[in-house]
Amino acid sequence: MANTTKPARVATPKANTPAPVDSVELGKAIGARIKLITAAPQSQTFEGTLFTACPILNVVAINTRPAATGDSGDYHMIPISRIQSFHTISLASSQQQQQQLPPVDTKRLKEREKARIAQLKEQAADRGKGVSKEAQAIYDSLKRVNIPMRWHNTEMIAHEAVIISPPYRPEDCKGSAQKVQVLNQVKKVLEGERRKLSEREKAAGGARKGG
Repeated sequence: MANTTKPARVATPKANTPAPVDSVELGKAIGARIKLITAAPQSQTFEGTLFTACPILNVVAINTRPAATGDSGDYHMIPISRIQSFHTISLASSQQQQQQLPPVDTKRLKEREKARIAQLKEQAADRGKGVSKEAQAIYDSLKRVNIPMRWHNTEMIAHEAVIISPPYRPEDCKGSAQKVQVLNQVKKVLEGERRKLSEREKAAGGARKGG
């Protein structure tokens, strides 16, 4: 009679399985230069800058091209489950050369804020209320030639001494007897600026007709 006794099972040792690499620790090394070794049977060694470690896809991306070359990179995607070990060679540059930002100069910021507010107020004050476009152009041209100007309702005040009333001609300028020299100067400048504005307007009109 044939022997039907089954041979006893022989226990075989399990292959050494490396402990899984902690993806959190890998995540902390992003940007650093690392060296990692993949598990057998196709064990490989990679050395480069860790670009990312994605816990969702369970992969890492490592750029093995030296940073000094200035090239875009040579990236390798490696499953985290295949990594046998890794260690950091050098920290990320941002960690390695942390530079403290200089303190904010609040005094200077406040001064700049005040200067800007003053500039905006001056610009607003230089816009005449209820005046024509021509009147504003005359005002702006006088200010451009460094005559101190301000509006008082629809009247222009020059040098705090001469009142220029609508329609803002030289004969519309008034001043005290003590400021005759200033009055005559403003009249002369006003006449010249009005002439320039008129010439520019004629030239612009001629260009529009010719165009």
